Amino acid sequence: MPTPPCPTPMDLTMHTMAQAQPELSLTIGAFLHLEGPVPPLVDLRAHISAHLARLPRLTHYLKGPGLRARWARDPNPDLQLRVRERQIEPGEASLDLARQDLLTHPLPTDGPPWDLWLLHGHAPGRFTLCYRAHHTAQDGSGFLHTLYELFGAAPADTPARATSAAPAPRARIGDYARTLKGMVASAASNNLWNDPARPLTGARLSSWAHAPSDVMRTAAAARGGSTNDAVLAALAAALGTWSIEHWPRGAGRPMPAVMMVNLRQPEETYLPGNLFTFAPVLLPCHEATAAARLDSVVAATRESKNPARRAAMRTITDHTPAWAFHTLATQLTAPARAIIDTSYVPLGPLQYQDTPVSNVDLFTWLPRNHPVSILTYSYNGTTSAYVVTDQALPGIDRLPELWAQAATQLATPE
Repeated sequence: MPTPPCPTPMDLTMHTMAQAQPELSLTIGAFLHLEGPVPPLVDLRAHISAHLARLPRLTHYLKGPGLRARWARDPNPDLQLRVRERQIEPGEASLDLARQDLLTHPLPTDGPPWDLWLLHGHAPGRFTLCYRAHHTAQDGSGFLHTLYELFGAAPADTPARATSAAPAPRARIGDYARTLKGMVASAASNNLWNDPARPLTGARLSSWAHAPSDVMRTAAAARGGSTNDAVLAALAAALGTWSIEHWPRGAGRPMPAVMMVNLRQPEETYLPGNLFTFAPVLLPCHEATAAARLDSVVAATRESKNPARRAAMRTITDHTPAWAFHTLATQLTAPARAIIDTSYVPLGPLQYQDTPVSNVDLFTWLPRNHPVSILTYSYNGTTSAYVVTDQALPGIDRLPELWAQAATQLATPE
């Protein structure tokens, strides 16, 4: 495959942040749970080795200082270091402990920053594969493409595995103006999370929550929306309930958030790095009913689904200097401008060899000074949310539970 182009402004910004704040984890990943005989580690390494030539994300990494970094290539990364196993004690509690440890366990620092762990011993005839990567080398759609290439039930480049944005029409002046207005609005001060009595500490708290996919999809479709709209409406309900109980600054008002928008074209599916941007969305936490929240979210996300708007987003992203993008990103991590991060991905069938993946636990990171990051995904009839929060927020440990309740109740008349 051809050499990747120069790093994007997003790549360089994340790389700079990682160098300046090494304590901040930018690890994203997936736990794949399977039922079947535990594969030998040597077979797993051979499986990965056979895919290296098709996956530049596993052989490329950013090298150099800050915004001047460039892609480096290691065609044969050390699989003894990157493909490892843990035999854990029997019981689901042991698996939970191993998962929590791998959320923050350091990635390899020499060469491409990724690894794969084989976890077994927690239950007879079951094992878990944990694939992890640094966000500087893989964004959400790139991470999914890697999963499909390694563990997809069909080839990663088939339509069933498509994660790329469709070719977009030409953007007009109005599309550029609205896109720039949204970027400026995202960086505006909201003074929602910079309570001097309870400053955010950076200590992370995370958990998964689950809801039936058909309930969310049906409720959203009835009001002209998508599953992602249902996810955001449920998040608005959860934050509204939580803020009334624990965070007076947020009670009775909408909360600013951003959702991640994939900007890749089909020919860019294989590229390492980050080809996405963020679109602003106000979470209607103040609305009293599920229907009102869904209507508000559907209206707020409509423009970001417009192909012309996506074309404008891509053009602006391609022509923004790295220093300017880094400046904007730095503003978004200031306490007075802190926002909520959201993303949603649908997942196709996954397997290792002939063993299907029964369920999946994805996870993501939380930017500095941000209160909440939620990654949601649908797999095998269930829509799940990985919620990572700043531990300093009172009662925030209930947010995943509140989200699941609100998601399940979307179809309930109020």
